[in-house]
Amino acid sequence: MVNTTDMRLNVFFIFLVTAAISGCSGITVSQDYEKDVDFAAFKTFIWKVDPEARQDDESEMSPLVATRIRNAITSELKAKGIVYSEISPDIQIDYNLKVESKISSSNVGTTIGYGAGGYGHIGGVVISTAPDIRQYEEGTLYIDFYTSDDLKLVWRGISSQVIDKHEEPDKVTQQINLNVQKILEQFPPKAKAAR
Repeated sequence: MVNTTDMRLNVFFIFLVTAAISGCSGITVSQDYEKDVDFAAFKTFIWKVDPEARQDDESEMSPLVATRIRNAITSELKAKGIVYSEISPDIQIDYNLKVESKISSSNVGTTIGYGAGGYGHIGGVVISTAPDIRQYEEGTLYIDFYTSDDLKLVWRGISSQVIDKHEEPDKVTQQINLNVQKILEQFPPKAKAAR
């Protein structure tokens, strides 16, 4: 015979594991681009806005974070054969970081209590449900590619991830590197096969 208390605890354990897995936020990426651009022709780049000139304009990120983003972009593009050059650059690159406070709620949060009965009383299990609400910070990183001759936006890569603003510097660097890597894995855009 199946013990109903053990069965309920097993169901609760499975619920907790499922909630923990679904609650782990990874990096979500996307891209948008002009279809008629020859992205393979891009071999050199410069920053669209001079890093020194935009120091006071980086309300969403400290100059330290901005430097980490630029270093990550430079490294990832170099691996793709695109290098920084102020002499006739093919593209100009800009980036932006937006941090938003968000609230998530699940329809059901579960609490289980178990009580043993005293003399002449029967014990029982109590299960109550209530919405689970939490506040978190989501960081969205944008990387934009503009043609140098007419400053036309031709490619945008975006990543979103739940972040902790108070992480250690090494952890922040690691998160930035991973986000930039995931964004630029999409570049150059792959041509879709005709159907």
